[in-house]
Amino acid sequence: MTVQAKETSARLAPDDYLRVHVCRLFMKSLLRFLLFVVIAAAAVGLLYLWRNSEPAVETSSLSQSNRSLLTALDREFTTLVNQVLPSVVSIEAIPADAIDPRLQMLRWLFGGNEPNSRPSGSGVIVSDEGHIVTNLHVVNGASAVQVQLADGRTLPAKFVGADGPSDIAILKIEAEDLRPLPFGDSDKVKVGQMVFAVGNPLGLQETVTQGIISAKGRRALSEAANEFFQTDAAVNPGNSGGPLVNLEGSIIGINNSISPQGQGIGFAIPSNTVRRVFESIRDHGRFIRPWFGAYMRSLTPQLAEQLGLPDASGVLVMLTYEGSPAEKSGVKPGDVIVEFNGKAIRDLIDLRNRVVETSIGQNFTMRVRRDGEEMTLQTVLTAEPAS
Repeated sequence: MTVQAKETSARLAPDDYLRVHVCRLFMKSLLRFLLFVVIAAAAVGLLYLWRNSEPAVETSSLSQSNRSLLTALDREFTTLVNQVLPSVVSIEAIPADAIDPRLQMLRWLFGGNEPNSRPSGSGVIVSDEGHIVTNLHVVNGASAVQVQLADGRTLPAKFVGADGPSDIAILKIEAEDLRPLPFGDSDKVKVGQMVFAVGNPLGLQETVTQGIISAKGRRALSEAANEFFQTDAAVNPGNSGGPLVNLEGSIIGINNSISPQGQGIGFAIPSNTVRRVFESIRDHGRFIRPWFGAYMRSLTPQLAEQLGLPDASGVLVMLTYEGSPAEKSGVKPGDVIVEFNGKAIRDLIDLRNRVVETSIGQNFTMRVRRDGEEMTLQTVLTAEPAS
């Protein structure tokens, strides 16, 4: 102990010395506690920052990734639409009274539509030679047809031919720098597939809507005797004849009608049917329909039970025409056709559509039920006889 400390101790009473010593110990403990609190707080803060820094970076990274993906998708969509639009045309069907002033006035006087009233629709260019596919109901009864291209040119269109049962008509224009769209394979279309409908709804040219294929194989929903694609891509009056395209920019259907029961339901003729009609009309001036040559009827549950059949699927043959492919194949009255060209047959409409899908001159097989047994027959379809 130093001299000064000894002097101080000598001056302090025993009680005072004890108080000073306790105070010193308290201050040392307080300083240690405060230091511990500071260190602990710093550690907790660093731990919090460390645990939250990774998610923040990850969230930012995901956000940037999503933004890039959406930007790329947006770019692909706009590129696709810009490729398709030049191929889609607006069609104006001009009735006779719009050309003959006397007929026009008579129609107006006796309560007809207003003078110069003209129905409109859509179409799509499908060849470099200027062939245009549309619906027959768009141009049916017109004395003249005008087509407006996406670049603003308005041209007269020649009527090349049509097929009533499929509601397909083929027009032709004479023009340079046309942009035809290719046909896609409608047999490969799947429910849920994304599609775009392009056309001239309500007179609004170059309208594009997007949706999906909602269903396949819809029937008897318009003048056409086809099976249809159902789509939720918005279509309205004026879209008829315009294309339904896939993400590759190929035609997978021709828009044909909308549901009268509700909005958001449109129907399109599958592209394989359209292409078949187009190629036949282009090459022969008319659609040469494949011919099977039998009079048949759909089965009912009652009829199937009477015939001892396991179910009502298939078509009952009533008679075959002499010299027809049906007769040559060995089909007999009383046979039930249950499969045609590898596809199961539900009813007469189904069989009719399968026949139309089969090329003339093509060998095909079918399965029939006869006297409780199934057999396979072969034949070749021919062209439907001229009526």
